[in-house]
Amino acid sequence: MNNNDTQSIVSRCDATACRFNSDQKCTAGQIEVSMSANQAQCLTFSPRADAQGQQPSAQQ
Repeated sequence: MNNNDTQSIVSRCDATACRFNSDQKCTAGQIEVSMSANQAQCLTFSPRADAQGQQPSAQQ
C-alpha cells in the first residue's frame, strides 16, 4: 500500500438481506461506499435470492 491509499474495515454489517453478509460480517472482496443524506450507504449491496427488505446504512 502506498501513502495515497487508505484502508477501512467494516466492523459490522446489518444488511442481513445482502448476499455478502455472513453472520454480520462482510465477505465482499472490496466495497464501495457513498454518502447520501449524511449517511454512509454501501453501493456493493447485492440482495440474496431468498431475501427481501431494504438496505440499511453502513456502520463502522
